[in-house]
Amino acid sequence: MLRVEYNDPDMKLRNRPTNWGGGVYLYKGQPFTGVETYHDPNTNILVAEYEYMDGIFDGRQATYWPNGKLKEEYFQKYDYHIGSFKRWDEKGNLISHQENDEFGNWIKTIL
Repeated sequence: MLRVEYNDPDMKLRNRPTNWGGGVYLYKGQPFTGVETYHDPNTNILVAEYEYMDGIFDGRQATYWPNGKLKEEYFQKYDYHIGSFKRWDEKGNLISHQENDEFGNWIKTIL
């Protein structure tokens, strides 16, 4: 899967009309499919990873603490958080977990 850093000059948001009101991300002029990464410019530590399909958020989205441990992980389809949405503290302990349906509606809180 193609991985592109967030500040890559070939990665651009285009506010094209969409069914959900959001924009489409293009890489080298084409709708982007792959993972956009963000590294802290001072430490080069991975801060975030965002998956795209055909220029829209689609798949696993994750952010990380400065120590490299997972901070948040959720799955997105269009503008909806679907399935599990989890949060961890800086020590790696799961502190929040909820489930959403395929339209982003809350189903239940597990933790």
